[in-house]
Amino acid sequence: MIITKLIGGLGNQMFQYAAGKSLAQCHNTDLKIDLSFLNTNPNGAYTKRNFELSAFKFDTEIASESEIQKFNAKKTFFKKLSQPFFKQTSYHIANEKSMNFDSNFFSLPNNTLLNGFWQSEKYFEKIKTTIQNDFQIKSNLLSGIENYKTQIINTNSLSLHVRRGDYVALQSANDFHGLCSEMYYNNAVTLIKNKHAINTIFVFSDDIQWCTNNLKFDTTTIFVETNSHFCDLHLMSLCKHNIIANSSFSWWAAWLNKNEAKTVIAPKHWFHKNKPQPISLIPKNWLQIE
Repeated sequence: MIITKLIGGLGNQMFQYAAGKSLAQCHNTDLKIDLSFLNTNPNGAYTKRNFELSAFKFDTEIASESEIQKFNAKKTFFKKLSQPFFKQTSYHIANEKSMNFDSNFFSLPNNTLLNGFWQSEKYFEKIKTTIQNDFQIKSNLLSGIENYKTQIINTNSLSLHVRRGDYVALQSANDFHGLCSEMYYNNAVTLIKNKHAINTIFVFSDDIQWCTNNLKFDTTTIFVETNSHFCDLHLMSLCKHNIIANSSFSWWAAWLNKNEAKTVIAPKHWFHKNKPQPISLIPKNWLQIE
């Protein structure tokens, strides 16, 4: 079996699932989910997150405490002594070494617990269709968005995502991630409009009031209010083109966009400028700007 530990919000959990699914398929084995970190009290050090993957149509199997403990258990003296005589199952923990793609990932053995973020499509690009199918949101979670959906499908639509939330409210998150500037969004819109005949911009955010007060474009702009990040993810993925924030959430919306002629713009600095930047996070056919 392969176990993947979930850390962070929806976008992070999607990366962790996708990497785990890819490795599990390599070994023709089951993927199980470790919820131990999500169940830990952050004591204000980071944002508390919930298990989000149950929103998708695929079945998730939660790893039991006894299964997780197999990866942490130390060999007793008897086990060491008896190892030459009795076949032992080896359990491995793979701790992510950096935010960049690790080419040794697919050399990891069966019975591995993945501990990291695994934020690169290179971990799962060989099973792209499987991941696209897995990340279909249950229909009962997508009610009340028919009007938005119709407008998005029937226009040359552009999604624009603004991530604020804990990037503003939590100092540690602000210090590490930073915020995309209004200039970034203005430049991104200009760039895409020079390439495509955009006629409607759909703005998505966890702080839509800030967006209505600060983002002004000379194109019809709809500030989307669904009160559901599952609805937002789905609607963004239906837009013809995407401007994403430094957020794994909107990264996934753009990646799940099946428009073969799409243009995706991402911020050049995924983290604060003084932080090391991931070099394998942004797909090669996406554009990065300041």
